[in-house]
Amino acid sequence: MSRTWFAAKANLTLSELGNLPQRSPRHSARETIAAPSAATGSEATGPWVQVTRETRIAATIPPDSVPPMWKGSWLRRRVWLKRAAAVIAIASVSGWLGWAVIAGINHALATHTKTDGTVTAHTVTSARRDSSCQLDVDYTIKGRQLHSVANVNANCNTLPAPGFRTTIDVNTADPNDVWIDGANDANHPDPLAMGIFLLILPTAIALALMNELRDYGGIRKLLASGKHWRQVEVTVARKTAGRNGVTIRLEAKDPAGNRRSFYIFYRLVSPIGPASKGDKVSLKLIADGKRRALIQRPDNGRICVARISRAS
Repeated sequence: MSRTWFAAKANLTLSELGNLPQRSPRHSARETIAAPSAATGSEATGPWVQVTRETRIAATIPPDSVPPMWKGSWLRRRVWLKRAAAVIAIASVSGWLGWAVIAGINHALATHTKTDGTVTAHTVTSARRDSSCQLDVDYTIKGRQLHSVANVNANCNTLPAPGFRTTIDVNTADPNDVWIDGANDANHPDPLAMGIFLLILPTAIALALMNELRDYGGIRKLLASGKHWRQVEVTVARKTAGRNGVTIRLEAKDPAGNRRSFYIFYRLVSPIGPASKGDKVSLKLIADGKRRALIQRPDNGRICVARISRAS
């Protein structure tokens, strides 16, 4: 009796234990949290390239996917030369305006004497409705017979004709520096006007050339990030020429198969080569979602710096 009861109890205990839920090991929860998630990006959907912050398009990996070299490359020299040209343009304009301000101030502060001179010739120096005139004058300073030229912002018909006398101002420090008394002097710059230009013009030129000034650092960082070439297939949706340059709207499919659009802007040479609306173009592209990208043109293999923006 007791043996039968013990055997039945043992069988019951084993069957009950088999129906109980199995407890996980103490570390299983940590293993579940640490388990890798589903593949994302190129691992899940195939290669792609981020052309803007919002736009990602499908791409393939070309056989020669090694990124271009930066140090010692022609790309680096070309971008550096463009930046250097922009800096020289800004410096040249600033230097010329600075000289004009100083020359204008020196003229305004210079001492001068009035004397009579004889106009010997008229020369129109402006094609804009004859608004500027050059007068050749003869005059005498301390017994010396001198000849000089005075420029006036006025029509020659309103000024003393050749053979007539006129009052001129002569720079005491330089007897050859003369201007017509009471006329709108064009010989010497206006320091106030030049000062205003000095404040505005170099800044405006710097803003206009900002892309050339920033391209060097932007492309260097792009290549330093280790991005590789990606082959993309795009369609030219629209091509618009404006005063500042040409804007091309390109369309391509994203990794999910949806059609996406983005813009490429250029001034002189198209970074995608000769293309018209409706053309399909295969490009090699290095981009990281920021404004600058590198495009290798299909027609000649040239690497171009492209400026990309998202479509509105």
